[in-house]
Amino acid sequence: MTDTQNQQAATGTSQLITSEATHSEDHNRGLQLGTAIIESFADITPELARVIVSIPDLAEEPNWVRPNVAIRLYLDERFESATRVYTVRSADVAAGTVEVDVVRHGATSPMMLWLDTLKVGDTVKFGGPRPHFDIPATEGRDAVIFADATSIPALYAILAQADAGLTGRGWIATNDEGAFAELPVLPGLTLTRIAPGTGFVDQLATLPNPSEVVVWGAGERDEMRAVRSFFRNDNGLAKDDVAVFGYWKRGTTNTQIDVQRVKAYEIALAEGRSVHDLDDLALAI
Repeated sequence: MTDTQNQQAATGTSQLITSEATHSEDHNRGLQLGTAIIESFADITPELARVIVSIPDLAEEPNWVRPNVAIRLYLDERFESATRVYTVRSADVAAGTVEVDVVRHGATSPMMLWLDTLKVGDTVKFGGPRPHFDIPATEGRDAVIFADATSIPALYAILAQADAGLTGRGWIATNDEGAFAELPVLPGLTLTRIAPGTGFVDQLATLPNPSEVVVWGAGERDEMRAVRSFFRNDNGLAKDDVAVFGYWKRGTTNTQIDVQRVKAYEIALAEGRSVHDLDDLALAI
């Protein structure tokens, strides 16, 4: 996943770094924790930077090559010790590297400052890979996709490994024509680029049989809540048929979101539950 365009300067990040919950066995089970080296970086479009990092012993962990896995980057004190989670766009087992796309936005944030000072050979601490959700099993049904600029890397990774017979429709809310053009093309899947910021209400209204599809979506939290509610509450789709996640929230920093996530996770741990038990979109953020 990528930094939100609306993200402002982060505050309170040290709370995330020092939380026992984020260093617990439950949180880090199955993850590699280490130091990555910056191999290259470039602006792919005016809105998108692509960073390639080498991961120690990447070939020993098969999850790196799964579609839609996440890596958390732990920035140092020059960047407020901020942490950010991104989708691995692709992994190269032979080279031991992963690609991470970062959306550039106009605000001064820890990630933007990090990008602006980045040099080949720099190091950054990381934790990963953490598998995230794929398109649900279609079982002959069409897939319906809703995404914005922040989730294009995740969608790229998913479509690059998707069944060639996948059918359906999708809408990508982004002004970045270049990033949209990079998405893999599947003959039975029609993707349409739309203007960002208006949500997907108009697109939802065009679906002829919304109770007979599977859904994948990622983007702004309130927009994704509306998408999930439409399919789950209004059209009765099962939980396993709707994979929707909120990457960011308009008017709220990623750090503020992470603080609330950590608080909810600390409560879950105290109650004997796991990080996998949390319903992120249900959090009061």
